[in-house]
Amino acid sequence: MNEGLSQLMNKSFRQLMNKRLSQLMNQTASLWKTITMRLRREDGGAIVEFVALAIPLFIPIFLYLNTFSSISANEVIARSMVREVLRVYVISENDGAARNLSSDATNLLARQWNLSPSEIATLRTRLDCSQVPCLSANGRIKLTISFIDDQTQREVSASAQEHLSPWL
Repeated sequence: MNEGLSQLMNKSFRQLMNKRLSQLMNQTASLWKTITMRLRREDGGAIVEFVALAIPLFIPIFLYLNTFSSISANEVIARSMVREVLRVYVISENDGAARNLSSDATNLLARQWNLSPSEIATLRTRLDCSQVPCLSANGRIKLTISFIDDQTQREVSASAQEHLSPWL
């Protein structure tokens, strides 16, 4: 009887183990199927592709815009500075005073408009006059200011001209 009971228990144990093993295999297969289906889905794939492809394209654009904004800002400063310095020159009493006052105005405006010390060091002015002395009746004065931009190492230049009154 013990032997029969033992065989019956072994048989029921084997059946129980086979049933449990079958359930585990089914659950594993189901889990594997779910994982592979999720991996094959393309939800969010467009976002990943966009990030992978677009970001490297945007970096040069941002670098270009940064450079462009630096040059543009310095060109605006140069144009404004040359107009103001030329006005100082034209309203002066004589050529000597005009040169001194315009030089002082150039340095003052460069500091006021936040040019860097290295940009101020490269600041150059060139004055072209149609007559000698420059402040003569019916004359034309052209002033050109240039300096080297710190970020791009490019020369920024601007010119302005004034026509003096014939009744000077």
